[in-house]
Amino acid sequence: MKKRICSHCNHEIETNASFCSVCGRELPKEKDHTYILVGIVMFLVLLVGCAGVSLLGSDSDSAKNMIVDDLCEIVQDEERAEDYLDTTIHTSGYLFRKDDQIKGLSENIDTGYAISSSAKHFKKKNYVLFELDDVDELNDVGSLSKVSMDGCLKKQSSGRIIFSVDSISVDKKVSKKEGRANLIKKLGLDKKVKKEVKKEEDTVKEGSTVTVDKLLQDPEKYAGKRLKIYCMLPQNAMVSEDGRVIATVSNMDLDKNIEVRGANPNFGGCEAIVTGTIFLENGTPIINAYSFEAIGQTLSAVTSEPDYYPVTDGYTGPYDIYVANYDMKVRSNHGLNEAQVDTIKQGQYVKIRDCKSDTGYDIWGMIQPGKWVCIEDFTKDMVYFTQVN
Repeated sequence: MKKRICSHCNHEIETNASFCSVCGRELPKEKDHTYILVGIVMFLVLLVGCAGVSLLGSDSDSAKNMIVDDLCEIVQDEERAEDYLDTTIHTSGYLFRKDDQIKGLSENIDTGYAISSSAKHFKKKNYVLFELDDVDELNDVGSLSKVSMDGCLKKQSSGRIIFSVDSISVDKKVSKKEGRANLIKKLGLDKKVKKEVKKEEDTVKEGSTVTVDKLLQDPEKYAGKRLKIYCMLPQNAMVSEDGRVIATVSNMDLDKNIEVRGANPNFGGCEAIVTGTIFLENGTPIINAYSFEAIGQTLSAVTSEPDYYPVTDGYTGPYDIYVANYDMKVRSNHGLNEAQVDTIKQGQYVKIRDCKSDTGYDIWGMIQPGKWVCIEDFTKDMVYFTQVN
C-alpha cells in the first residue's frame, strides 16, 4: 500500500490514516483527483472531435458564401480566380439582361446575363457575367430582380472568368418590361433622351439656318418660321410643271429645288443664304424671301454672253455647262500628276462632255480630248467648278 509522509514529523504513515502514529497530529484529508482527470479527458475528446468535423467540412461540397462585389473583384483578377475554380460559391444580387438592349451596357453582356449589387455598380461595369444550362428559368424574370445562385467559376478559352451556375432561385421577381424601365430610370438614361429631344426642338427657332435637304425632309417642322436657307442659287429661272417661270433655290447636289416667292435675286450660279418665311402649299414648302446673300464668287443673273473657255475640236454632242470658282489648271488627262496644258480663269464657263473619278475622292471633267479639269476634291472639301445649267 502506498505510504504518506507526515508534514509535522516526516515519518511514513498509512495512506488512509487520519492521525500520525508517531506524533499523533491530525492529518489533512488527501484530495481525490479522479474527477479532474475525467474532466480533462472529456475536454480533449471534444476538442479532437471538433477539429475532425472542421477538417471534414473543408473537404465537403458545402457552398462558400460570397457577396457579389467580392466575386466581381475576383473574376477581374485572373490569378485570384484560379484559386476558386474548384470551389462551389453561393452569392446573390440583382439580375441584368442582355436583351434589355440598353446602348453602352447590354452589348457587353455576351453571356446573356449578369449579376451586380446595384444599378450604379452595373453602370460602372462592376458585375459578374454568368451562364446557366436551363435559360428557361429566367424567361419572364426582368432586370433588377433579386436572385440567389450556386455555382463555380469557369475559365473560358479566351482567359476570361465567368460564373457557371448550377442552381438559381428568384427571391424577388420583376417583370421584363418593368425591370427595363426601372433600370433606364436608375441609370438616368431617361433624362438624357428628354434632353436630346429638347435640344432637337430648340434648333428650330426663328432665324435658324437650315439646308434645302432638311427643309424638304420635314416641311411641317419648319412651316411658319422665318429662317435662313443655305442653298445653291441657280443662275437661271426654272419652268414649273404647270408651265410657270419660277425662281428656285437648290440643294448642294443640284437635284432638289424649292420655289422662291416675294423677291428675286439679281445674281446666281453660287452658294447663298436666302432669308425668308416658310409656308406650305398643298404640303410643298415655299420660301417667301426677304433677302439674298451670296457666298463666294457670284455670277450675274442676266449675263447674256458668258465668257466660255474655247473649244477647238468642233464637238457638238451633249455637254453640261460649269463655271470656274477659281483660277484652274487644265491638264492633259484626269489626274493631278498629269502635265498642265492651259489655264482657266475664275468666272469662265466650260462645256464638260465627260466625267471621271478614278480614286473616288475627286471628280474630273473633260473639256475635249487632252484637256481635263478637276471639278471637285472631296479630301479638301473644295468645289472648283459649279454646274450652272
